[in-house]
Amino acid sequence: MVSWPMIIRGALALRRLAADGASPGARTVDPERLRRARRYNRTKEQLFLVGLVTSLVTGALVVFSGAAARVRTAVQCRTGRGLPGDAATTTVYSLLGWLAALPLDYISSYVVEHRYGLSNQTRTAWLTDHLKGLGVGLVLQTPLALAGYTAIRRWPRTWWAIVSAASIPLTVLLAQLGPVLIMPLFNKYEPLKDRELAERLKALAARSGIEVADVLQTDMSRQTKKANAFFAGLGRTKRIVLADTLLEQFTPEEIEVVVAHEIAHQAHRDIWRFIALGSVFTVALSFLVDRLARGTLARFGSRIGTDRLGDVATMPLLSWFLSIAGLLLGPVQNWYSRRIERRADAFALDLTRDPVAFGSAMTRLAAVNLSDPKPPALVRLLLYGHPSIAERIDHARAFAAEHGLPAPEPITVE
Repeated sequence: MVSWPMIIRGALALRRLAADGASPGARTVDPERLRRARRYNRTKEQLFLVGLVTSLVTGALVVFSGAAARVRTAVQCRTGRGLPGDAATTTVYSLLGWLAALPLDYISSYVVEHRYGLSNQTRTAWLTDHLKGLGVGLVLQTPLALAGYTAIRRWPRTWWAIVSAASIPLTVLLAQLGPVLIMPLFNKYEPLKDRELAERLKALAARSGIEVADVLQTDMSRQTKKANAFFAGLGRTKRIVLADTLLEQFTPEEIEVVVAHEIAHQAHRDIWRFIALGSVFTVALSFLVDRLARGTLARFGSRIGTDRLGDVATMPLLSWFLSIAGLLLGPVQNWYSRRIERRADAFALDLTRDPVAFGSAMTRLAAVNLSDPKPPALVRLLLYGHPSIAERIDHARAFAAEHGLPAPEPITVE
């Protein structure tokens, strides 16, 4: 699964907006607050674009200048060839990539977040989390890369199919182990202290035929002021997780509709749909990368420093092609995701029968997370995996009209 990079002050204004979102009255967005939200989102989008262009350009320079091959040679002169040399080389590539991305990542996820009053982290805490992420990444990526190169060497014509098939159980395994082994490295998870709310949410899930092991709360406020809720785990490990920021700023009714949306994903088995879609994309990407890489090595092997796909020095080349192909498929993934999210909203509304709380929750989420309620159409098409806040509230209003229920006020952008 692709983790998209760099998705990322006025704390008083932010808190005022969050407070205003609690009441179901008129939802006219204050022009200054709207300008702040749009400045924040455009800044993040521009940084994403800069990071994307920078990574593609530097990736091309590293590959076609022969730098990747020289790094491999330098590392293996010290570690030897074979498995130890390949492991050391892939680790060095990962470290260099992490260091190259760090300055822009710092601007996007620390400087900008603090400028707009959305981060609670100190520089030390920010760096500590990033170092933890690097450590987890190396533990996972290095053996996976070595296994991938073993497949390329043993099955040079069909490796892409074998790697794609192996990615499915690995994805499921990580979904099981992530909540237990990885997530606690970054935040503390404990049973929800408000047991009345926990039982209310368990009952809500049970009405949909979903059994949850527990309802947890996590100290997301260590990192951010943004609010979130999600399901963690698969099968019997399923848990509802609520951020402390959500608990502090949202009413029980708003929390219920937010969780109902997450329950919808479980009821519809959306995680399996995304795993299936990801598997199809993995097959297509692997096949495409195999063909592109072979053609590139045949033509530019002397400049790259190797003409063998099974040489670990091709790792930056394969990553470069994966980035390009993933970028092209991104809008398709987002389109599918928006369809899934719209269906989850419909499920949440039908389950709770509370369009007003749904609209209030969306308005408050826009305030707390500094979302643009009506982003530009092109940005929404290319980058958004969810419908916009305005679209989601309009959906709630349509549901209310259809079922004769009280309706939330629409968001009006002046």
